[in-house]
Order: sequence, then structure tokens, then C-alpha cells
Amino acid sequence: MSIAIMNKRSARPKKAKTLEFLKEKLKAHSVIGIVRMEPMSETSVHQIRRDLREKGSTLKMAKNTLMKIAIDAVRDEVDNIESLKEYVSGNAAFLFADGSPFEIAQYLANNKVPAAARPGQIAPKDVLVPKMNTGVPPGTFISELNAVGLPTRIERGTIAIPQDTVVVKEGEKVSKGLAIILGRLGITPFEVGLELEVALSDGMLITKEELMKDYPGLLATAHRQALNLAAEIGYVTEETAEAVLATAQAKVLALARALAAIDENALSDELKELASSVPVAAMENTASESSEEQEEEEEEEEEVDEADLGLGSLFG
Repeated sequence: MSIAIMNKRSARPKKAKTLEFLKEKLKAHSVIGIVRMEPMSETSVHQIRRDLREKGSTLKMAKNTLMKIAIDAVRDEVDNIESLKEYVSGNAAFLFADGSPFEIAQYLANNKVPAAARPGQIAPKDVLVPKMNTGVPPGTFISELNAVGLPTRIERGTIAIPQDTVVVKEGEKVSKGLAIILGRLGITPFEVGLELEVALSDGMLITKEELMKDYPGLLATAHRQALNLAAEIGYVTEETAEAVLATAQAKVLALARALAAIDENALSDELKELASSVPVAAMENTASESSEEQEEEEEEEEEVDEADLGLGSLFG
């Protein structure tokens, strides 16, 4: 029996085991993601895997064909699971999790690592070489720098790049010569890591563009605007009571000052003293200051919660 046939037979039980694992995971978790595996060091990948595993999430790579077979196998048990198939291509992996897919996407986006430019790579952003002294004495390195568009001059006996220079723009291809120069200068202009391409959360498909939106920030802004509106119209709740009362007091004192200007006998001595003791600007700002203080307290509470929870807040 040939070695090729033996290897093929030994691989079958392993594939079957992997398929069963994928099927069980697809049915067990509320969030199923397709992660794009960018080239990065094994150390970085293992660290992210550990972080995810500690929070009850699992990252699993498999051949695209096997991933699609697993999806087909559970299509009657997992709502809308077939919508993930079109995203299974290239260096794809499954991410099985529970919790907020938005927070998972943010975690992965914030844990990318610097990467060197590769020859032939399409630049995902402009590459800027900062003003610097290379420390290299005059010689052929001058022509090499000039060849990739970098200006040079001699400073204190060494080659310097006298100004910040964009050497390749977003969407352009990185030449072999430029990749070598950037490496020699110690510049790693790009980032690599894991990217959540799409997520299926309780049957709802969420694309990368939606996952990267700052929904917590938008909700916080809407909350602040609602509090300000409630204070202005006098809508009293536990959250707005202080701001509503401050606004009402400011308006009463403003009215009192106006009446006193027309007829000084229209007010009691106590009200006159109170109205005159508070500057006009202070009365006008009382309501807004109260709202701002309330917002600051809320922000401080949020910061404390996030600091206490750490990475655990990402996955519920």
C-alpha cells in the first residue's frame, strides 16, 4: 500500500471529527462569525485565541469545503446559517461566541499588530516616511532612497531624510525596492490581525461595515440629547428631576429680575435678595451645567465599569 493512500485514509477520521466539532459549535452559540485570518505571527494568533477562549469564545480554522459542509448540515437547525456560505473563502475561520458581535469586532480591530510592507502588496493606506537621520554614511544608499522617491541630504556625516514624504498612496502597489528600503529604515507601516468579516447573531446577518459602527457612542449621544430636551420641556423623571428643577429656578429668577426692573415693589424682599444675588449668566447656565454634571457622572461610572470588567466585558 502506498504512503499516499495511507495518509488519505488516516485523514478521514480527523476530517469527520472536525466536521462533528463544527456542527456542534454552530448549534451551540448565539453568535457565529467568519473571521479573515491575515498573516501574523503565531505568538499573536495564540494570544488572541487564549483571550477569546477565556471569554467562552472559540476560533476554529478548517478547509473552506469542510466549513460549507458543516453549514449545510445544520441549515434546518440554525436560522439563516446558509447566508454565511458566500463569506467562506480564502483564509477564513469560524468564530463561535455568545454576547455582543459588535464588541467582538472592536476587540479584534484593536488587537492588530504592526506589519512590514511586502513586495507586490496593495497599500491599504498612504505610507509616510517621517523626517529622520538614517545614521548611514554617504554612499549607494543615497541613490537607493532617491529611487523610491525619498529626498536626501547629508547631516553631520550621515544621510538624512529632510522632510516627511509619502512614498506610496492607498491602493498603489508596494515595489520590491520600497519594501526593502522601509525594512532598512525600521518602518512597519501596516497592521495585521484577525478581522470579523461577518457575524450571524440569533439569525441576523451583520456585515463588517455594520459591525464597525460606533453604536455605543451613538446611543450615548442620543441619551444626552434626550436628557437636555427633557430638562427644557420640564419632563420629570428620576434622571431629569435635578436638571428640570434647575431650569425652572433659572427661569423664575430671570422673570423676577424682569419684574423688579419694571416695579421694584412687585417682589417680596426675600425674592428680591435671591434674584439679585445670582448673576444673570449664572442663571442662564444653571440648567446646562446641571445636565453636564449629570453626564460627567454617568461617563465616570461607565469608565469604572469598563476598567473593572476588562476584556471580559466583550463577550457577556
